[in-house]
Amino acid sequence: MPRISGIMADAISVRAGRRAIGIIRDEGLDPSRIKVLAGASGSAKFLVLTGIDRVLMDLFKGRTEPLYLIGTSIGAFRMAAFCQNDPAAALGSLEREYIAQHYQHRPTREEINRETLRILDAFIDEKRIEQVLNHPFMRISFLANRCRGLLKSEALPLQWMGLGLAAGANLMNRDFLGLFFERALFCAPGELPPYAGMNRFPLKVYGLTKDNFKPALLSSGAIPAIMAGVSDIPGVKGMFRDGGILDYHLDIPFLPGPVLPGENQLVLFPHFYEHITPGWFDKRLNRLPAPDNMADVVLIAPSPAFVQSLPLGKIPDRKDFYGFKGRDGERMAYWKETVNRSRELGLEFVESIASGRIRQMVKPL
Repeated sequence: MPRISGIMADAISVRAGRRAIGIIRDEGLDPSRIKVLAGASGSAKFLVLTGIDRVLMDLFKGRTEPLYLIGTSIGAFRMAAFCQNDPAAALGSLEREYIAQHYQHRPTREEINRETLRILDAFIDEKRIEQVLNHPFMRISFLANRCRGLLKSEALPLQWMGLGLAAGANLMNRDFLGLFFERALFCAPGELPPYAGMNRFPLKVYGLTKDNFKPALLSSGAIPAIMAGVSDIPGVKGMFRDGGILDYHLDIPFLPGPVLPGENQLVLFPHFYEHITPGWFDKRLNRLPAPDNMADVVLIAPSPAFVQSLPLGKIPDRKDFYGFKGRDGERMAYWKETVNRSRELGLEFVESIASGRIRQMVKPL
């Protein structure tokens, strides 16, 4: 691939919804227009975004207007890193400890939970929770799912049965998932985020506190059948599991309501892919997100050419734990190389904004 001033050109792909694309083509990406920063589920896939994540905070230096952060699973973990006093150090800890996961044999639910808590404790200790909840302008929120029926059970046969029924219901109509799950939106203190009124599924909004922050954050990434659910969130009743079940890639009304001409705001969505998959059960269904939900989204992703240039020609994913079984050193080396290469994405992202080249790069989402 060609290079621009030492930066690999066309390493990133820029996609935008129907309102956002006109703004980007007219004026480029003005950080003051960004009102929401979004992060999707995807386990180890986040490692390819670390180069973009490391330059993001420079976009918002000197900001006073609220920036609303929303994530599920590893996306929620990334949002918690951004809101710390030293986001670069927090992101570095998250990368390092995630890569360092090690399992002797096929991991049990207990082992995965223990490793996830180790990662959580490494990049956000008790002292930093106050920083996250009281950031000068960032307002963190994340999604989990409060389970209904069979999915409340920790017995694996019942859980698998519940998942099977939910998958079948989703085949008929995504809305039927509301019979199995209730969205749980955990929010920092203060004004509710603009998407707090989302109503496609039953929703309950919970306030985040120093006491409930970590278990709530853990619940956002508690993959059903792979990890134990979370039922001990202080002040909150119920069994909670992975926010990505309903909101795998966040097909939500980020910025609802009428907007006056010229006052459009944007959703910045660094993502692993050029496309959005609405829910966990939609991964093989080619189901598309609602166009209205994507209207204000600017999606930044590694280009297909960049992905092909990576070791193995793909980005890391959770299956690598099995593909490299017994060869953790090789897996770690592959993941570290992806992190190193991801810096090219961050450099091109910065260059495309500074030069205005993003205006020509953007394509419809």
